[in-house]
Amino acid sequence: MNRATPITGRAILLGALVSALLAVLNPYTHYVTATWSIGWGSLPMGPVFAVFILVAVNGLLVRLCPRRAFSRGELLVAYAMLIISFPLIRMYLPYLFGTMSYAFYRATPENDWEHLIWPHIPVWLRPANLEVVDWFWEGLPKGGAVPWREWLVPMFAWGGFTAALMAAMFCLAALMRRDWIERQRLTFPLEDVPLALGGEQPIPTLRRSILSNRVFWIGFAIPAFISVLEWLSQLFPAVPDPTLEYLVGGNFAGLGLPWSVLGDMRIRVYFAVIGITCLIPAAVSLSLWLFYVLYRIELVALASFGVTQSGGAAGIGFEPRSLIGFAEAGGFIALAAAALWQSRTALRVALWSLVGKGREKTDPYAPLSGRWALLGFLLANAFMIWWAVRAGMSWWSFVLLMGGFYVVLISSSRLVAAAGVMRVDASVYPFPREVMLRTIGALAVGPGSLTIMAYLSMSYMSDIESSAMPQMMNSFKLVHAERLRGTRFPGAAAVGIAVVLVVGSVALLAVAHRYGASSLRCWPLTGAATCTFRQLDSSLRLPELADNWLRGAMAGGTGFTFLLVWLGTRFVWWPLSPVGFIIASSFFTNYGLWFNALVGWLLATLVRRYGGFRLYRLLRPAFLGLVLGEFLTRSALAALSVVLGLGVELPFALA
Repeated sequence: MNRATPITGRAILLGALVSALLAVLNPYTHYVTATWSIGWGSLPMGPVFAVFILVAVNGLLVRLCPRRAFSRGELLVAYAMLIISFPLIRMYLPYLFGTMSYAFYRATPENDWEHLIWPHIPVWLRPANLEVVDWFWEGLPKGGAVPWREWLVPMFAWGGFTAALMAAMFCLAALMRRDWIERQRLTFPLEDVPLALGGEQPIPTLRRSILSNRVFWIGFAIPAFISVLEWLSQLFPAVPDPTLEYLVGGNFAGLGLPWSVLGDMRIRVYFAVIGITCLIPAAVSLSLWLFYVLYRIELVALASFGVTQSGGAAGIGFEPRSLIGFAEAGGFIALAAAALWQSRTALRVALWSLVGKGREKTDPYAPLSGRWALLGFLLANAFMIWWAVRAGMSWWSFVLLMGGFYVVLISSSRLVAAAGVMRVDASVYPFPREVMLRTIGALAVGPGSLTIMAYLSMSYMSDIESSAMPQMMNSFKLVHAERLRGTRFPGAAAVGIAVVLVVGSVALLAVAHRYGASSLRCWPLTGAATCTFRQLDSSLRLPELADNWLRGAMAGGTGFTFLLVWLGTRFVWWPLSPVGFIIASSFFTNYGLWFNALVGWLLATLVRRYGGFRLYRLLRPAFLGLVLGEFLTRSALAALSVVLGLGVELPFALA
C-alpha cells in the first residue's frame, strides 16, 4: 500500500479562507445584485470556479515563488472543505434565518398566528425582542446598528443543532466510505471536474491541467459562446438572445384532456448536465429521460379516463401526481435499504469493533475508523433528540422525521456517487415531513411537534440537491484518490463548517439588516419561510389525514425499485437503472434534467457505437469542457457584472 500524504495546515487554512470568502460574497451577489450564486446541486459552481482561480494563482506562485506553491493534494483539500460547507451557504443558513422570525413578522389578526403558532416556538429559537424581527425584514432605522446581542441566543441554539446534524452526516458517510470506494468501486463521476482542473502533476497550474488539451476547448467553446451572447443581449438589445428555455406544454394549451396534463412540460438547456451525462453509464443516462417520458405517458393515459388532479386539504384521494410522487418516495426507501444491505459487512465490523468483539483493518485514507464513526453518529443523534425534545417535539416524531431524512441522504448520496446525478430532487415536498404526515396523520403528531418539524424539514431537509452528505462522500473520494492521510480530514471539515457558520451568519444578518430581507431576492429567504408557515398553518387548522392510496403507492414504488435493483445486479444485459424512476416526476427533472440527459445519452451512445471506446476516451475532455465552459464563463461574467455594477442576471447562475 502506498504511503499516505499528510494533510498540511496551510491546506486547511486555504480552505477556511476561501470558504469564508464565499460565505461573505454569496449574500450580496445572490440576494442584492442577483448576478451570481454559489451554485446548486452536487457540483456547485462556486467551489469549481474557486478551484480554477486557485490553480491560476498557483501558476503564478510557481513562477515567482516556487517554494510557496500549493500541491495538488492541498488544493483538493481546500475544494473538499468548500463542498462540505457549501450547503450551509446555499441552504441551511438562509432557510434558518428566514423561518426563524417569519411567524412573528407576518402575524396578523386574520391569521391569528400569535395564538396558533407562537406558543409552540421556544423563546431561545428566535430573537426575544420582536422589534428586531421588523429590522431584519424591513431594514435598520436610519443610524441604527445590527442588534447582534439579540441574535446570539438563537444563533447558538440553531448552530448547535446544525453542527450536530453535520457531524451525524459526516459519520454516516464515513461508515460506508470504504465499502463504496474500495469494494463496490463506485465511479464518483462528478469528481472528474476538480481532478481535471488540478491536472496530473504534483504542482498544478493551468498549463498542466485539462485546459492544455485541445479537444477540451471544442466542448468549452459552445457554452462559453452562448453564455457571452446571452450576457451581451441583456446589455445591448441589438444582440440576439439565444433561447435556452422552451415551454413544451405551450403546444398543448387549450386542447383539454388528456393533453392538458402536459401543460407544465418544459426544456432548459444546461450544457453542464449534458457534459456530465456523457460521462455516466448508459443505463443511468437512459433511465434519467426514459422514466420521465413514461411518467408523462402515464399522466396522459390516466387523464384519458378522466383521472386528474383532485382532493382537498385533509385528504388527497386518487390524484395521479401525488400517487406517482409517493411511489417515487418508496423508491428512495428501497434504494437506501439496498445501499445499507450492500454495505452490511462494513456496518457489522464497525458495530463489533465498538462493542470490543472485533478489530478493523487499518485504512490510512479513512477520516474515521468504523468504531469512531458509529460512536459519533450515535452521540450526534442523541444530542439532536435531546435538543428536539427541549424545543417541544416528541422524541418519537423526531426519530421518524430523522429516519426519513437519513433515507433521503443515503439515496441521494448513492445517486451522486454511482450515477453522477447533479441535482437529486423529489416530487414529494418537503420529503420526510410530507411522507410522515400522509402515512400516520398530523393529529398523531400534535401541534408542538408539527411546529418544530416545520422548521427542521424546511431548513435542513427540503432541498435534497444541496444536502451535505453527498458532498462529504465526494470529499472522501478526493482524499482517497489523492492518497491523503484521512485522520486529519475531520478537523479540516470541522474548521470549514465552523468558519462558514460564524462568517456566513454574520454576513447574512448584515445584508438583511442593511437592505431588508423582504426586499431581497425572494428565494430562499422569503419564499422558503412563506412555504413553511403556509404548510404549518394548514396542518394546525385542518390536519392531514393518513391516506391509504398514498401508503399503497409508496409500497408499490418500494417493491418496483427493489425489482429494478435486483434486475440490475442479476443480469448484466439489463439496460435500466432505478435512478431515473425515483426522480422522474421531480421539479428539476422536468425543468432541466430529462432533455439534457436525452442529449447526453444520445451523444455518448453514438460515439461509443460508431467510434468505439477509443473515440469516447478521445472526446472525454470535450465533455468536461461542456461543464467548465458553462461554469467558468458564467462565473467570470457574473464577477464582471458585479465589478462594473451592470446588474446583469444570468439564469443558470441562480438556478
